[in-house]
Amino acid sequence: MLTVMTLNTLRDRYPTAEERDRLTAYAGGVRSRLAAVQELESVERVVIEVTLERIRELYPNFTRYHAVGWEKGYRDMQLLLQYMAKAMLVDDVRLLDDQVLTWVRTIFKSLNFTPKFLRDSYTLLRDAVRVAVKPRSFALLEPYLTHTIQYLSDIPEPVRPEV
Repeated sequence: MLTVMTLNTLRDRYPTAEERDRLTAYAGGVRSRLAAVQELESVERVVIEVTLERIRELYPNFTRYHAVGWEKGYRDMQLLLQYMAKAMLVDDVRLLDDQVLTWVRTIFKSLNFTPKFLRDSYTLLRDAVRVAVKPRSFALLEPYLTHTIQYLSDIPEPVRPEV
């Protein structure tokens, strides 16, 4: 994992042998991580469109509650995919939580989304990414996709579901 905190600890000293090994291992995977980011970027539109189409099939009443929900859903999935790619690039799932997931989960709760709706939606997104990218890229992205599913669906059931 390469984080700002990792680099901050080196502010006034040289890296230890263990830190050098971790940095070397991380650096050896940067090319693969960058390739996965580029590949995800190239399929992003299709992946989101396929995902939203499947969600429409599973949740036909969604528009009744959210007039511009599909447009916002596209934007949200695009934002989350980009942050997942960024977190994968630096190998830091906490970055994903801190920079976007906590905020987005709060919004989703306020919209009365159910845990099942979020689990279904982001599982479909993960499945669409699996189909669209090479196995090596998916292997790098999958932990962040799975973490997103778990994190977003870890909300209480709303009193009045709107999905």
